[in-house]
Amino acid sequence: MLKDLEKLVDECDSGGGDGERLEIELRQAAQNLWRAQFLYRNDFGSKGSYDLILQHRAYFENLFGALGYRIVGGRPNDHLLGLLATELPARQTMKLDESLLLLVLRLYYEESFKRYEINDDAEIEVDGETILQVYEDRTRRPRPPVTRLHDILTGFRQRGLIRIEDQGDSRTFKLYLRPALPMVVGEDTLRSLDEFVAKSATARNDAGGDADRSEST
Repeated sequence: MLKDLEKLVDECDSGGGDGERLEIELRQAAQNLWRAQFLYRNDFGSKGSYDLILQHRAYFENLFGALGYRIVGGRPNDHLLGLLATELPARQTMKLDESLLLLVLRLYYEESFKRYEINDDAEIEVDGETILQVYEDRTRRPRPPVTRLHDILTGFRQRGLIRIEDQGDSRTFKLYLRPALPMVVGEDTLRSLDEFVAKSATARNDAGGDADRSEST
């Protein structure tokens, strides 16, 4: 990787550019993408890194490829670049409520996209209360407490999956579901939500049946 970097710097210098400055910008762009996982060209402060990664995409693909990641892009109007693991990790570290909320957000994005409810930035706008109601309806579980909810959403925001617009009350907020969501949560994973709900319902029914039989004896 260092040889690739040195080659780009030397080519910049020989072409009359500032190789030292380019090296700094390349490192910054790599760090920005690594920290955020997804970069949107229209986000404040992201345009420079986004354009640089596209300009030197082969270098960045080799760099992240050595770490087990691949660079992905969305639809042309999405203006995003992201990192996805080449191979899925053996175990997922997300907690159950976090995983379920992510699946619900992805489900809502999919259904709203099919209804063409999408803005110019390829985002789906939805009130927080609406999402929480969908969460309860689809998972058949109580919504996470407010503090826990905001912790989860902050993590999703930092990864470029959503934008959050507070409305002066921690219980009232608006979400913008971003086009990285379908890239992180594929349709196969989405089906796991229905499977989870079905298994949970079966377990509750079995438990209820056992309780009924216990009472009758």
